[in-house]
Amino acid sequence: MKRRPHWGRLFLLVCGLFVVLSVVFAARIINKFRDKNTSFGDVIAGIRNPRGQFPDQKNLTILLLGQDYNHDKHDYVSSKGTRADTIMLLSVDLDKKTMRACSIPRDTYVEAPDGKTGKINATFTRGGPELVKKTLESLFSIKIDNYFVIKADAVRNIVDSVGGVDVEPIDAMNYDDNWGGLHVHLAAGPQKVDGKGAEGFVRFREVNRYRILEDNTVVPLTNIKHSKEEGDLRRMARQQQLIQSLVRSANSAGNLLKADSIIETGFNQIVTDLPKIKCMALAALFKGASHGNLVSATVPGSDTKKNGVYFFELDPERSKATIDWIIRGDDAAAKKLVRIGIKNGTKVPGVAKLLASKLVEQGYTATSNGNSTPSSVTNIVYQKAALAEIAKGIQTIVGSKTIGKAMIAGVGQPDIEIVIGEDLAAKILAESKTVPLKH
Repeated sequence: MKRRPHWGRLFLLVCGLFVVLSVVFAARIINKFRDKNTSFGDVIAGIRNPRGQFPDQKNLTILLLGQDYNHDKHDYVSSKGTRADTIMLLSVDLDKKTMRACSIPRDTYVEAPDGKTGKINATFTRGGPELVKKTLESLFSIKIDNYFVIKADAVRNIVDSVGGVDVEPIDAMNYDDNWGGLHVHLAAGPQKVDGKGAEGFVRFREVNRYRILEDNTVVPLTNIKHSKEEGDLRRMARQQQLIQSLVRSANSAGNLLKADSIIETGFNQIVTDLPKIKCMALAALFKGASHGNLVSATVPGSDTKKNGVYFFELDPERSKATIDWIIRGDDAAAKKLVRIGIKNGTKVPGVAKLLASKLVEQGYTATSNGNSTPSSVTNIVYQKAALAEIAKGIQTIVGSKTIGKAMIAGVGQPDIEIVIGEDLAAKILAESKTVPLKH
């Protein structure tokens, strides 16, 4: 007679096999984080104590560069002579496990340490990430600890390695660049995209404005249907959305079983001066941290031309305030940076100017923007998630019960808008010691 299996022993056997497989699997993953002079023990120690990889640092300032595409005379994609398509500074708080991002427009006019002037993205062509790093350090009087260069095909390859990601455009996105090999055709609403779709999702800037004939004649298009996704602000928002979606997808049960392959793909798509073990430590530190909205901003400035060439020229004062806020962590600098517009939604004259004066006295940049449609309650609206904490601080000062995030319609609108309602008009008037002035 056949003996019946001992289920306890069988269970232990299965568990044992699983442990062995897990150790082998873990060893394969750990091996991905080894550099030439790094042992398995070093990596395991980094996993156990990731904070210990940065013993004398509370913050890291990282330069993040996105490498652009280039094409040779035969129209083949090439990395030779490419510029930086994305330039971003990341401020990483290792103790609070928070991150802030500041974007620098690629057309920003700079004088580089090599003595040449021009667009900052061209410094990457001349001197790689090191020259970009030195240029930004000189421009903003900061120290950059490390850099990451993301290769041109990184988004496409990494997203494909995790089996696609979920995105949600707020409007249809249609753009074709035959020379650059970029074709974006995404409908509005939630959808899952592959690597090619994800690349278009984050690179899209504007809809088609012209078409090129076979003889290379450029023909402007008429009756263009614009997209709400146009512009660098929406592009940054989509980049954040993709990162969050990528994290969710990578942590799915199916992808955890091929983590070593995903890690290898990731390392193959970046160039960095940060050792692999420290990359692993950063990943371990931020595991479990909140995946909420990334606090982000773009250095302010305006479009200009020099000798017929388009440039982005920084606003020196506001750019300094942006760097102080995002990179140096000086939240007081954000008060001067963020523009607050105040409207009067009541029949009580002068309250918008009175509230603006009160906020200016406390270090904010606030102006009275005239009258609004009648409102029974005072409402505060902020345009970007990064401004939420500042808006809440203003809410405490004003005493408003209503606050929310929404787009403020119109060109040149404030970052935060306050519409004074009947609930607070009398209070604002009573608290002021000045004679209210009519708008």
